Amino acid sequence: MDPRLRPLAQDNLDTIHPGAATSLFWEMEPAARARVEKAGEQRFEKEALLAGRLTEYGTCGFTLSFEDVAATVLYCSPAEAPGARALPSAPVRDDAQLITSLFIDPRLLGRGLESVLLDSAIMDLTGRGFSAVEAFGLRGDVEYFAVDEEIDDVLSVVAQREEIGLLGVDHLEGAGFRVERDHPVLPRMRLELPPARDLLSAADIEMLLREAALVAPGR
Repeated sequence: MDPRLRPLAQDNLDTIHPGAATSLFWEMEPAARARVEKAGEQRFEKEALLAGRLTEYGTCGFTLSFEDVAATVLYCSPAEAPGARALPSAPVRDDAQLITSLFIDPRLLGRGLESVLLDSAIMDLTGRGFSAVEAFGLRGDVEYFAVDEEIDDVLSVVAQREEIGLLGVDHLEGAGFRVERDHPVLPRMRLELPPARDLLSAADIEMLLREAALVAPGR
């Protein structure tokens, strides 16, 4: 079976990346999130949140799945991501939508699939008439000891980067994002819509998916 790229829908929420299916960092305030985690109801709560978002907001992500591996990108309005307010370069501007997270199986890294998911989100948001999209990025070459503000909070976010689907600055820059509010570790990035650069074509996406299939587990 070849990998499939699909917008999130009510009938495919069970195919998203396991991290995307359980992480509530972006969707809930810390206190509420802690209560859900204590009760062990993360998956149930996340599915309910995504189902509600699909009904009220429309498409809010894309997922790519192949056999037992998956990758998922999620996005929403800033109001639906209260967890983002904890980041040092917050808040997101009112005129922008927010790409909160991108989860990808380690076996799919470095295959260009991050670009496929980001461009799919950008194309959808552009087609719906939004004027901008923002995201928080993690710098890959920072000296964390140089951060002199709320260091514990920043390092806590960094330590959870895989669990919360934190995007890398390099992937965001590759998608055309530029720094909107700088920070030595977690800058807020922005892309005006429609983007100035050309997005991946359908042929480009199909080629990357085929290449991923060749190296996927079981091949």
